[in-house]
Amino acid sequence: MKQLPVILLVVSLPACRAPEAAKIHPQNPSPMVEYTRPHYRVPLDSVPDAGLTVDLPGGFQGQLYVPEKWRNARRARLAIHFHGDSRVAQYAIDQQPEPWVLFHCHWGSGSSAYRRPVEEIGAGAFLDKVLSAVKETMPEMQIGSVCLSGWSAGYGAVRSLVRDAEAAGRIDGILLLDGLHCSYVPEGKVMAEGGMIDSTQMAPFLDWAKLAAAGEKSFLITHSSVFPGAYASTTETAEYLLQTLGIGRQPRLAEGPMGMQQTSVAGRGKFRVISFAGNSAPDHIDHYHGMWAFLEECFAKK
Repeated sequence: MKQLPVILLVVSLPACRAPEAAKIHPQNPSPMVEYTRPHYRVPLDSVPDAGLTVDLPGGFQGQLYVPEKWRNARRARLAIHFHGDSRVAQYAIDQQPEPWVLFHCHWGSGSSAYRRPVEEIGAGAFLDKVLSAVKETMPEMQIGSVCLSGWSAGYGAVRSLVRDAEAAGRIDGILLLDGLHCSYVPEGKVMAEGGMIDSTQMAPFLDWAKLAAAGEKSFLITHSSVFPGAYASTTETAEYLLQTLGIGRQPRLAEGPMGMQQTSVAGRGKFRVISFAGNSAPDHIDHYHGMWAFLEECFAKK
């Protein structure tokens, strides 16, 4: 009897692998878009770009804006704002019930674009130049108080200014419009995966928050719910300050400026944090266009 050959079939099976943990992908800017809330905007076509260009050391420039209605004012507050279309900040100044003047700086994108110029010029020298420009333009006007304002990446300049003790002593208030970020430690590792807030980068703002909580300075932070992914969000940095100072948030649903949806409020003394819903780019932009309301709130008498 003839023996049939044996045929071996080798079936290749895929190797068994453990499922990989889902990664949190950077979302800077956030890819999310929603159409639930209106996003009103300052009517820029009706706001002339009327600032006077001021040359700063190192080839940098700023714009000085004095509203026509306050050119005869004997005393005014000075807002030094960093980042964004100057007409939005000019509109905000125009809406204030008391005299303000504006020095506006738009130096590019990213916090380093605002950190480097202040460091190169020097915090004290920068303030000297701004105040000299006001004095030369309005020799009869006295500056009663100085407020630093920053939207988005503009916080880089604010941090460099208040990090300098001498310069910080000449500043009365800070307004941060959805713009307080810092790195994670380790770099790029989000808090959900064990990362931590870089406390060294937050130290100047924590020191200022302590002064404001004691009633010595003014500090208002507004933040959205945008999650950048690559670095700490404005929600996380604000929460870091609140937790460090032992201040809890109070839920508060209310309509804010520009159709914004407020979700909570927190604070002590002259330190306040107002949170708003929204994880999209328009939600982020809302905060700058709402500067007219937040600037008054920053110095409101409580």
